[in-house]
Amino acid sequence: MKSVAFIVFLLLMVLGSCQRQDNAITGGGKGGSAVLSIIPEHSNLYVDSCMIYIKYGTLDAPAAGVSYDDSAWVRMVDTLPIATFRGLTKGLYYMYAQGYHVIYSSKVKGGLNWTVSKQDSETVFVPTFSY
Repeated sequence: MKSVAFIVFLLLMVLGSCQRQDNAITGGGKGGSAVLSIIPEHSNLYVDSCMIYIKYGTLDAPAAGVSYDDSAWVRMVDTLPIATFRGLTKGLYYMYAQGYHVIYSSKVKGGLNWTVSKQDSETVFVPTFSY
C-alpha cells in the first residue's frame, strides 16, 4: 500500500512540475536583427511612388486616431521599389502602403499583416488597390 501511495505521489509531482510552453509569437518592434523589405504592387506591377507605414505588435490596422510606429518612402533598388525596415525583433507587424500608380494614373492603398518568426531578412509584397 505504501508503494502505491508513493507512486501516486511521484506521478502527481511529475505532472505538477510540467509547464505548458506557449510558442505563439507576440511582440514586434525595434531591437532585433530582422530586416523587412517591403515592395508595394498593384495589378502585378510595382508602385514606385509610395509611402509604407508599419505598426509593431499587431496583425491589425491601428484604430482611428492611433498612429503607425514607423514609415519609409520606397526607393528604387536595382529595378524594385523597396522600403526597408531594419533592426526588428521577432513578432507581429501590420504594413500599410499608400501611393500613386503612374501607369494607371490612380491613387493606391493597401495593407498586409506579417509575422517575423526569425532574425533574418524577408521580402514582403504588399498588394494595393485603387481608391
